[in-house]
Amino acid sequence: MAVFLISLLLSHVARPDYLVAPEFTLPTQDTPIQLSTLQGKLVYVDFWASWCRPCKTSFPWMIDMKEKFKDMPFEIVAINLDKNKALADEFIKSQAINFPVAFDPNASVAENYRVEGMPSSYLVDTRGRLRIRYTGFWNRSKDEKEQMIKDLLQQMHPAADTTNLAEE
Repeated sequence: MAVFLISLLLSHVARPDYLVAPEFTLPTQDTPIQLSTLQGKLVYVDFWASWCRPCKTSFPWMIDMKEKFKDMPFEIVAINLDKNKALADEFIKSQAINFPVAFDPNASVAENYRVEGMPSSYLVDTRGRLRIRYTGFWNRSKDEKEQMIKDLLQQMHPAADTTNLAEE
């Protein structure tokens, strides 16, 4: 009984604070993208589909965030779940997207991330751990998400100057 209690206690002490983000390698418009190659950066992983209005609404914000944090170790990877890639391509052509768009038509990566709604977004830290999960996109939550990105960048890179980014 004592051994059981000690091992139970140690299992709680030894548990990592954050789960490791599921690895993925997916095709993009150019070359495949692999999450592990982005270690060392804060990565905003966004699952979306062309039929999802809030997903489309999130793109101008993501484009702005990528531009705002362009000099920081920050990346966005938008993962499209459309079975028909032409639908995604049509939307992509209508946007000035400045980050990789990957394709997961079988939703296997989405399953690994346990996506429950659209869009679903995850912040993956520099060590590949899931830090934050968002389901849905609302204009009223943009400032909160941006602040979370700034805070995590500051935690991971204390020398980084994020003080003037919120005013831009």
